[in-house]
Amino acid sequence: MKNIIVIGHETPVDRDNGIRHLERRGFAVRSYRPDQGEDLPPLDEQTAGVVVLGGPQYVSDLDRFPYLRDEMAYIGEVLKADVPLLGICLGGQLIAAHLGGTVDFHPNGNVAFGYYPLQVTDDGKHWIPDDLTVLAGNAQGFSCPGSATLLASGDVFPNQAFSYGAATIALQFHPEVTRRILDQWQDELAGNIGKPGTQTLDQQDRGFERHNDRLTQWYQTLLDRLF
Repeated sequence: MKNIIVIGHETPVDRDNGIRHLERRGFAVRSYRPDQGEDLPPLDEQTAGVVVLGGPQYVSDLDRFPYLRDEMAYIGEVLKADVPLLGICLGGQLIAAHLGGTVDFHPNGNVAFGYYPLQVTDDGKHWIPDDLTVLAGNAQGFSCPGSATLLASGDVFPNQAFSYGAATIALQFHPEVTRRILDQWQDELAGNIGKPGTQTLDQQDRGFERHNDRLTQWYQTLLDRLF
């Protein structure tokens, strides 16, 4: 049985859509929490891929979150080994930072929390359908590294997805979230609602009902293609 290494940064109330799908596909999902002092495992012939999830930490504050440096070094090992790699939100930001991109707060103070349409680039059409609307929840965003290819942009944060090489994808948005996880975020991130760029709880709830099924189906397809 092949392994998928999943690096997390917070404790979700529910197993996310991606982990469930990978387990259904027969992978052994091995989860690690560097923020809780866990060491990341060596890569071996049983490693089919690595997923780096989101979290509340800031890449721009590495002195406060020093384990993120270790994660960026690990990302370098994954890339060198040509192991398929997916980064979501903070995970995508860590990939961007490792590749020489920048990660920081929006210059106008924008915060994303809600469902937003993507503008897919010509290169992105290989990975993302034109009319996908996605869940975002972030206060920082990434630039697209010069060595990477921009796949999609957005209205609140301009860079929403990029690829690097044949099997590395970085996403700023969250296709993995279940209804229970969204409920958790709506409680924990309630202080963000009302900031520039965010949606109301009612808008988020309607967005989930309208867009979650298609977003989940696309995410499952992405995971199948990568891993």
